[in-house]
Amino acid sequence: MNQPLGDRFRRLLLIDDEPGIRKMMSLDLSADGYQVFSAEDGGSGLAVFERERPDIVLTDIKMPGLDGLEVLKRIKEASPETEVIVITGHGDMDTAIKSLQLEAGDFVTKPISDEALAVALKRARERLALRAELAAYTTDLEARVAEATEKLLAAERLAAVGQTVASLGHSIKNMLGGLRGGAYLIREGLAKSDSDQVGQGLEMLERNLKRVAGFVADLLTLSKPREPELEEADAVEIAVEAVQITGREAQARGVDLSLDKPEAALLVRLERQAILDALLNLVSNAVEAAAEVASGRVEVRVGADRERLWFSVEDNGPGLCQEARERIFEGFYSSKGASGTGLGLMVAQKIAREHGGRIEFADRPGGGTAFRLVLPRTAIEAEEAAGSRPREPEERRTGS
Repeated sequence: MNQPLGDRFRRLLLIDDEPGIRKMMSLDLSADGYQVFSAEDGGSGLAVFERERPDIVLTDIKMPGLDGLEVLKRIKEASPETEVIVITGHGDMDTAIKSLQLEAGDFVTKPISDEALAVALKRARERLALRAELAAYTTDLEARVAEATEKLLAAERLAAVGQTVASLGHSIKNMLGGLRGGAYLIREGLAKSDSDQVGQGLEMLERNLKRVAGFVADLLTLSKPREPELEEADAVEIAVEAVQITGREAQARGVDLSLDKPEAALLVRLERQAILDALLNLVSNAVEAAAEVASGRVEVRVGADRERLWFSVEDNGPGLCQEARERIFEGFYSSKGASGTGLGLMVAQKIAREHGGRIEFADRPGGGTAFRLVLPRTAIEAEEAAGSRPREPEERRTGS
């Protein structure tokens, strides 16, 4: 800051209606190193200003037509950064004050003293230099901030990529371990002609291939936002299918899986397969949790009112720890250890939000967890279309 002025800011416009004063001042200012443009009145002065855009304007106040104050006002409106020095009559302090109120940089009085004019011009040039340096500093600072921000974002992106790659690698490593284990059992069984061992190996392979397929499907679902392809579907049928699909898993784990559903259909508009996938994730997670306790139970319910449709899934498992409650919808977080990818609930929440809904969860009294997939109603039940009053459906228990 405060760099030497040198030859900067020496383009000057002189506006005065007296030819003699205009000529003498132009010669003196040119001798002092200024590039001088001159005009005989306010109108022509504004025209020269628009054409030349000088750094400094030196204008008389008393002129025919546009006076100096009007010239000052218009120049400041067009170019606030331009320094304007007004020339007033001796003792005309009211006009001088008014010019300062209109943002004149300075004023000199007639008869003009060379020393007073030199001081006024020097101050004008210093203000121009200061503003230019501040502008340059601000521009440089903005560039530095932008550069630092970009570096920070790049570092954050790199860290995020690194974390994602590490999580992906961990999940894939677990699945590869299962595939290798299945392949090993098959090889050993074939070498020993042990069909039981071969069967165990095939079962392990199938289980881990299913995990790979689900993992890839989850990654594709999370890869980009999408609009669901809505169709009319029966929410009750979706719940029945979800329970049927997970029924074998629940039976194998010794978990009692049941469904509470209304007798009437719940016709809504949604993307059927996406909602089924989300519900399957909730039910499968609940079965795994219930399998950790004696007499494990999972209850699935489906219901609706005028505005909402919901699927609820409750288990009597060990419940969620504090960390799980805080991170449950984060990508790659799983409380299942090596058996989980940490994508299922994240995918389910994404599907729900794409439908304008959400997934809620809460601890159950007495132990366990309750999840609820809530969606807005975008269509009505067939019985409502026939004119019956909307109501929350009765539920009856149906074993899986």
